[in-house]
Amino acid sequence: MMTAAERACANCGHERPESFCPQCGQSDRHYARSLGSVVLEFLREMFELDSRLFRTLRLLFFKPGSLTREFSRNRRVSFVSPVRLYIFASFLFFLVLSLFGNLGEAFVRGMADEDLADAADEIRVNVVTQPSDSLAQLSTEERLADFRAVLPPEQRRKADDILRRPEDSLGRRALLAVAQSGGAAETNWIGRFFLLSGIDIAHDPSVIPRRLLANMPIAMFCLLPFLGLILAVFNLRKKRFYVEHLVFAIHVQTFTFLIYAIALLFPEGGAGSWARAGFLLIQYPYFVIAVRRYYENGWILSVAKSVGVYVLYSMALLPASILSIFVTG
Repeated sequence: MMTAAERACANCGHERPESFCPQCGQSDRHYARSLGSVVLEFLREMFELDSRLFRTLRLLFFKPGSLTREFSRNRRVSFVSPVRLYIFASFLFFLVLSLFGNLGEAFVRGMADEDLADAADEIRVNVVTQPSDSLAQLSTEERLADFRAVLPPEQRRKADDILRRPEDSLGRRALLAVAQSGGAAETNWIGRFFLLSGIDIAHDPSVIPRRLLANMPIAMFCLLPFLGLILAVFNLRKKRFYVEHLVFAIHVQTFTFLIYAIALLFPEGGAGSWARAGFLLIQYPYFVIAVRRYYENGWILSVAKSVGVYVLYSMALLPASILSIFVTG
């Protein structure tokens, strides 16, 4: 039996018959306690780490489309909300990415070995005071000097490193072409922005997969309304509200993040590479099954709709992903 002092709200002093004060709304929780219990409570509130999470993940993983169907039937109390589930999956993906993220590094190492490592033993002369034969083909030596003069110090240093690379280096040839055209001085601020980002990428190609992986969830999140719109267009005859299509898109992307996180846990090389590839490919049959179950179509129509949705969505996701390589540093 609680005493009168225990029932009194610590914030306003009003009697609190239950967990929340009817006067000010403050709960009866007290955070002047051990850090471990506070952290566990925070995680439980943030991600709803209780039976609902496991029930939600069971439907999400093993019954594609069923979780959204439960939402459309207004059976929500037994499951984690779509937004919280999406936040949980994004958090988990970024956590695993920070610890084990090396997708695509083998490809980048190949680029770097050819375009960067060999350059360390090549031309070591200053490109302005002692230009090579290919630099002499520029209209004037002043053109190159003008190009370097308009670059910020960090990009100027990177440009000099690129110009010291072997003559057949793609990055070096591209930079020389831009310098010869006077692009840095004459372009508008948008062109200049992409020029500076291009110098960063040419200097270190390994930033490409790193930026892609880091910004993919952001690009996918920004395109969620577009994916929901595509689903709505492809399923007009189902007469569902746009919010239902949007929730379906959220659940599909949540599954994608979780699958990517699992794939990152496997080591590179041998069986690990095959396991990674298998997990990354699961999302395609998963999407077909989810479309068939949620929209209640036949297999042929479900496959056709899935292909159409993927094609249109990829047409937006690909340029968004490429753009993310340039706009982040």
